[in-house]
Amino acid sequence: MSDYSPPSLPRSWTVAIVALLVAVFAYSLVIAHQPLLGVLPALLVGIGYYAWRLLAALEAIAAGV
Repeated sequence: MSDYSPPSLPRSWTVAIVALLVAVFAYSLVIAHQPLLGVLPALLVGIGYYAWRLLAALEAIAAGV
């Protein structure tokens, strides 16, 4: 087993992203009355996160870790 530890987001970034997504979702429900308007940014953030994790895994494989 290797001592490799995959990169992770700092806790403060995670809290900030979640707070921003909650604010966007609240705005989309209360002001715009469009729930899907709040879901779209969350989906984009989720897709971006998984793409970043995939890239990190591919880099680790390429480095022979």
